[in-house]
Amino acid sequence: MDTSTVTAAEIMTVRLRTASPSQHVRDAIESLVNHGVSGLPIVDAAGQFAGRFSERTAIAALELADMEYTGNTSPLHAVRAAEIMRQNVVLRSSIDTFTAVSLLLENGVSGAPVIDNQGNLLGVFSEKSATRVFIGLCWEQLPSAKVTAWLDRDDQRRITEYTRLDEVIDRFHHSEFRRLMVIRDGQLIGQVNRRDALRAAADLVEAGTAGVESSLPNPNQVMTVSAWMDREIPTIGQQADVLTIAQLFIHSSARQLPVVDNMRLTGQISRSDLLRAVERFFPQPQAANRGAQSLYLSSVRTRDEVSALS
Repeated sequence: MDTSTVTAAEIMTVRLRTASPSQHVRDAIESLVNHGVSGLPIVDAAGQFAGRFSERTAIAALELADMEYTGNTSPLHAVRAAEIMRQNVVLRSSIDTFTAVSLLLENGVSGAPVIDNQGNLLGVFSEKSATRVFIGLCWEQLPSAKVTAWLDRDDQRRITEYTRLDEVIDRFHHSEFRRLMVIRDGQLIGQVNRRDALRAAADLVEAGTAGVESSLPNPNQVMTVSAWMDREIPTIGQQADVLTIAQLFIHSSARQLPVVDNMRLTGQISRSDLLRAVERFFPQPQAANRGAQSLYLSSVRTRDEVSALS
């Protein structure tokens, strides 16, 4: 399989939303949430790439603001996972990995839980899982396998409908997870994604800190993007091939890779950009019954089962 002919220049996104180091964290978080992106490249006054402000670093900043301004009276304590969870796409355990990759791309999601016929959560198949599949295909010519062979089965993803928002935020802060699974009696009843948790927390912290004076030294400086952005970000050039890009994604927590030329930002490649580009190298999944391979949780459980808090 020759992947060397597909380069970063061909698949990168060039119209990007960026932030500056001096921008207030509040404004950067608003940009993340409103534009549906998981991170913003940071470009300094000289036009040089300086780092990245992500959902995860935004959550860390929010946790500081919440502790500093509201302490034990945090409004995040009053919100439960049931109030912000969604009935997102889920995958059946019977499908193969190549079908699972196609379904992630078709549904525009970065990952999805995999359930058995009884609705029990088996794990999560994500873009990172799919990237591992691609590398395995390149190096070892792996045959198709069931999606269950590539799952992330980390139990730290599991929460209940009663888990508080501050606990959800803390879980996202200390992990690379983009979604947490809401479980009742071993069965999946919903998902909380990082962006929804960030949006809910940002609104509550903003309301709770209004008119409250900070005791932090230089609070305006502490709450700028430069104080929170990631500076140690792997970058690539325009001639990097897709296998090199895939390996960088596997060996780092990055969800996007900046494409730079003499440290000037020329574009960006996300995991989904990569997977769309290399999907053609995957064996084509069977067309029959594809509509039955992914579903929404509401088609597995009744509305009452999903929404009841008893």
